[in-house]
Amino acid sequence: MFDQVAGVMPAAFFDVMSAAASLGCVAAAAKIRILYFVSEVFKMRKYLITMRLSASRAFDGGLLYILSGYLLKSACLFILLMLWRALAQQGADLGGLSLDQLLTYTLLAAIFGEQLNVLTPATTAFWEGAIISRYMRPLPVLAQLMAETVGSWLPGLLLYSVPTLIIAASAGLNPGIAFLANAGTGFPARGLLFLISLLLAMALGFAMDFIFASLVIYVKNASYQAYQIRRAIVSLFSGALIPFTLLPWGMGRVFELLPFGSTASAPLLIFVGTGNPARLICLQIIWNLIFWAAALILFRRSEERLVSYGG
Repeated sequence: MFDQVAGVMPAAFFDVMSAAASLGCVAAAAKIRILYFVSEVFKMRKYLITMRLSASRAFDGGLLYILSGYLLKSACLFILLMLWRALAQQGADLGGLSLDQLLTYTLLAAIFGEQLNVLTPATTAFWEGAIISRYMRPLPVLAQLMAETVGSWLPGLLLYSVPTLIIAASAGLNPGIAFLANAGTGFPARGLLFLISLLLAMALGFAMDFIFASLVIYVKNASYQAYQIRRAIVSLFSGALIPFTLLPWGMGRVFELLPFGSTASAPLLIFVGTGNPARLICLQIIWNLIFWAAALILFRRSEERLVSYGG
């Protein structure tokens, strides 16, 4: 009943309210309003349950398995930070970044790694033959995949991102202090711009992944290899691994204009204070509009093929 009411409510809600009020049916209008609110809460609860189940699924391999992955990521981060520090001590050109800015950039790229390189379960669900099960649930398929992805981020944020941030701050690398030093008195506005850019980066990442999932159906048994190649390409060309300012021959300026640059480089440059927020956010909005339109069209056209292969 809730789903039926919620399906027609967004389009007819105000018309029904006006008709009820004109007839003096105050009680009926109040009931409709309450029913609409309850239906929205009920739908939100479904997404929260999906996120919780996805978060708990990360521990299926055991705590040791998940912690070993985080330890490996921490080791890679430590090596990269030491590399930048060694290059700075030898007088290497850091592309206009100070050492503190470069270290902060690298630290944030690691902390928000999953958010800056969005990988939804869409491709793996196709590979495992589980995509059909999403169509049997009372939620839109893309919304389910997004909720599952956000839920899968929670263990990493709690067990890797927060501890890494605390350890880095205790070792003298505090992103908060670096942000205040770069932003000065305008830190509230720059902080808001960073959050907006981060949200746009995640939205663009979702659109990219849905496009990839829509196209990977055509490679059939090579989907896993294509998935790994896509993951490596995004990590490299998004600026998460190597800042664009360090690239030679002006390549960074070109990569910054590409959609990959709007997923990682844009919010990180805004945070460290070397990027033009208005320009970067405008690029993110443009790429979001283009890629979300393409994602919706391609996913809709690929649904029948996805279900037939995934079933």
